[in-house]
Amino acid sequence: MKIGIFSDVHGNIHAFVKVWEALKVEACDLHIFLGDICGYYYHQNEVIETLKDMEGIIPLLGNHDALFLKMLDEETMRKDYAERYGSSCALLLDSIKKDNISFLKRLRQSYILDECNLCAFHGSPWDSLNGYVYPADSLNRFEILSYSFILLGHTHYCMDRKVGNARVINPGSCGQPRDEWRPSYATLNPESGDVKIRRVEYSRDLLMKEIMRYDEDRRYLIDVLTREKKKLYA
Repeated sequence: MKIGIFSDVHGNIHAFVKVWEALKVEACDLHIFLGDICGYYYHQNEVIETLKDMEGIIPLLGNHDALFLKMLDEETMRKDYAERYGSSCALLLDSIKKDNISFLKRLRQSYILDECNLCAFHGSPWDSLNGYVYPADSLNRFEILSYSFILLGHTHYCMDRKVGNARVINPGSCGQPRDEWRPSYATLNPESGDVKIRRVEYSRDLLMKEIMRYDEDRRYLIDVLTREKKKLYA
């Protein structure tokens, strides 16, 4: 079996289409999406439509997806979210299709694949939505887990580390990588233990124009798209 793993699209359809093109070439038997369709950028509807058309995919709920669903009922959250993350979710509230809301509501917070002794979360096994596990963090806590493969997203940093008998894997981000500017994904062969983390390139010009249109005062949304490669491990 070959598993394609990707995470944290955040409405960046420009990058995501390139990641998905690369994943189709990989010819995976299963795809696992580790959450966060929503937040930051502006094409969440298109991302959801692409995910709905994928065969053999397990999509998980991310923290920004959960926040968006809360905003549907709690208007007081909308201003605070926009001040912190930009206008993407406010725009989505005005444009999201009903069946795409239903899709978000069906997303699960964790996934276990018994045949591969694999588990998957957006955040961490202890906090499925908001737990952060960075590449330089101690992974000692993972030694108590009985899984061979533990898949995590949320940090936007790629990771492939061994701890005890387990492999902790983060594919990085499709839409807003923070360890360099190129989006990333991972593939896993559970039988051999082979893990590949791959990068794709895309043109950021259209996205930057959209940011200037909707969030000109939030320079971070552009700056993060131009990051140089960072050292991941201490």
